[in-house]
Amino acid sequence: MIQRKIARRYAKALMNIGQEDGNYETYCEELDAFTSLFRREGKLRGVLINPTFDIPQRQGIIEEIGKRLRLSPLTINFLHLLVDKDRIRYLPDITALYRELVDEAAGRARVHLVTAHDLSKKKLKELTQGLEGLVGKQVIMEVETDPLLIGGVVARIGDTVYDGSVRTQLERLKEILAKG
Repeated sequence: MIQRKIARRYAKALMNIGQEDGNYETYCEELDAFTSLFRREGKLRGVLINPTFDIPQRQGIIEEIGKRLRLSPLTINFLHLLVDKDRIRYLPDITALYRELVDEAAGRARVHLVTAHDLSKKKLKELTQGLEGLVGKQVIMEVETDPLLIGGVVARIGDTVYDGSVRTQLERLKEILAKG
């Protein structure tokens, strides 16, 4: 819980700056790029988190990676701040919360859709349009396939789950029959 509070504080601070200068979308892309590398490269993560490496060393690493990724000076400074304040370990959470703030400001909703089998482009477009009508925002669809659903779909929008899977319907039927 504390970790989320810390992450939210940093995400909001960056969002305030991004909204002031109009570059919040750019900062989101840059943060995503660095965070992806941070997650993927265990040695990098270990060095940046480890306080036995002094702050100038860790900031030098961020500076070099920032140049290679063509990050803006503001994003690099933000990452330096996270190292200075010993908060770099929270980077994945900060990035996720920042992405939520950016989506909210841009009028978008991310939907995690799980289907029993691959959907045609037409069907995916229909689902997207239906969900956009439901949430009143542009929908960014993240699709996953899970054959265990048997049929139907499960859509997660924020904290809300819409479960129209055959598996869930069968489980409900089983419970009803068991109660007799």
